[in-house]
Amino acid sequence: MKELILNEEILIKHCIDNNRHAQETLYSNYYKELYIISMRYLSDHHEAEDAIILTFTKVFNNLKSFSYQGKGSLGKWIRTIVINESIRLLNKRSQFDFENELHTIEIQNNSPNSVEQMQASDILKMIEQLPTGYRTIFSLYVIEGYSHKEIATLLKISENTSKTQLKKARTSLMNSINNENRSYGTI
Repeated sequence: MKELILNEEILIKHCIDNNRHAQETLYSNYYKELYIISMRYLSDHHEAEDAIILTFTKVFNNLKSFSYQGKGSLGKWIRTIVINESIRLLNKRSQFDFENELHTIEIQNNSPNSVEQMQASDILKMIEQLPTGYRTIFSLYVIEGYSHKEIATLLKISENTSKTQLKKARTSLMNSINNENRSYGTI
């Protein structure tokens, strides 16, 4: 029976030593979370899988230089890599252009009850339906906690573009929420 590796520091050491069991453990510990993060940006199963493969390739190749700083630091480092890989894949898409993704949407109703009455899964589906640029910036800012300055650097756009795209993403999302609630007669 294989020994369960629970300690991150020991897991890292075994991965650096090319212990296949440790590498499989690291992979299985983070796969689901990384898939969810990657899908948030890419909305495509195959591209999300590509991002995860690229992520773990970088993780295993750079684990020796990783500086463990306590519980959770490994996960944060791996999540940062998958976000960067997902965005890099997004940038490869020819239609990915923040400056040209302009949509004019009016908010019909700002009622906080609209959001409260919805399931989180419904809201996540609506986020997935946002245009690529909106979804990317919304996810980085709202879900991952990046600043507009960090987003601008990461995506090679201006901070104002990041702010504008976030505002439009929120407007579009609110519009979708209002439409959904209207169809159920809650507005």
